[in-house]
Amino acid sequence: EEGGEEVDDQSSEEEDEEEEEEEGDMNDAWANGEGPDGMGCTAVVALIRGGDEPEVICANAGDSRCLLARGQRALDLSKDHKPTNKPERLRIQKAGGFVSNEGRVDGNLNLSRSFGDFAYKKDKGIKPIEQKISAEA
Repeated sequence: EEGGEEVDDQSSEEEDEEEEEEEGDMNDAWANGEGPDGMGCTAVVALIRGGDEPEVICANAGDSRCLLARGQRALDLSKDHKPTNKPERLRIQKAGGFVSNEGRVDGNLNLSRSFGDFAYKKDKGIKPIEQKISAEA
């Protein structure tokens, strides 16, 4: 049993070292903009209303897409929010950003609207809808 305690102590020390290393990696990632401020997502939602006058209501942020398909036909219900679209590009530039030749905001994101991505939404002097990246339209 004494040998077992020694192994347990050694395992515990190794686990502590691994946890410290993982924590260091996480801190390094955050310092390089890879933490929560650099994380975001796109979304699409659709509401189908029945009744006498049925309708489909769709909303999206970013490049998540919604299609309505029937038989062999498909209809786009959403439009991608791309930095290369003129109104989007102008908003990004007005907020102090740029759109690269590859169509990326500040040379990174290839969309102009998202949830999260707070690294692009830090200018306290402008409204949320005016930020480089916005979830609002």
